Amino acid sequence: MRKMQAIILAAGEGIRLRPYTRIIPKPLMTINGIPLLTFHIDKLNSLGIPNEKIIVVVSHLKNEIAGFIKRFHKGVKVVQQGEKKGTAAAVESAGSLIEDEELLIVYGDIIFEDSLESFVEEKNAIGVYEVEDVSRFGKVVEENGYLKEIREKSEVGRGYIFAGLVKTKKEFIEEVKKVKRNEKSGEYYLTDAIVAFNRILPFKIYALKGAWFDIGNEESLLEARKVFNLSDNF
Repeated sequence: MRKMQAIILAAGEGIRLRPYTRIIPKPLMTINGIPLLTFHIDKLNSLGIPNEKIIVVVSHLKNEIAGFIKRFHKGVKVVQQGEKKGTAAAVESAGSLIEDEELLIVYGDIIFEDSLESFVEEKNAIGVYEVEDVSRFGKVVEENGYLKEIREKSEVGRGYIFAGLVKTKKEFIEEVKKVKRNEKSGEYYLTDAIVAFNRILPFKIYALKGAWFDIGNEESLLEARKVFNLSDNF
């Protein structure tokens, strides 16, 4: 058993997936019958991380997610995100439960083909994915295999984007707590903590090789359903 804990960020409201997400939490949207949350928990289990070391951060339709976990994934801890919004705020909500030296953070609204077996062996790394146009996501700039910077969404063209995967140490939580509120959106972004911690312990760039989707809208949901046949694996 690994001395590693994992945090799944599942607090998002899924505004771009309405009207579905008015009654179905985005983490429970299905890819060929398998809920995204089940995909992530099963993936973590396959990497040697048991349910008891998995923390799911919830907010929108929290009771539905908590009930699902209680029924199908016993042992997984559920933590409610506080009043602060954003991905850094979500991780901070789970921070007090992190005791193991190693930490894996997974965004709950993504899906990917990679096994992550070599990713979790890294000491400090972020998952990235190459896309034709980085403008929707912001661009990850690497130098000699390590993170150099993360640029705003004003960048265009082909390049790496942050894929919603972080393998790090528990000390990362201290940088998460220091993240400042974004004046434009009012949210607290995990990428700000990544950039700050990168000055202390550089993040290795781990480029995903298989398919990857950010299930942020109906188009990406439908496209993912074409690509993934999860019933073959779960």
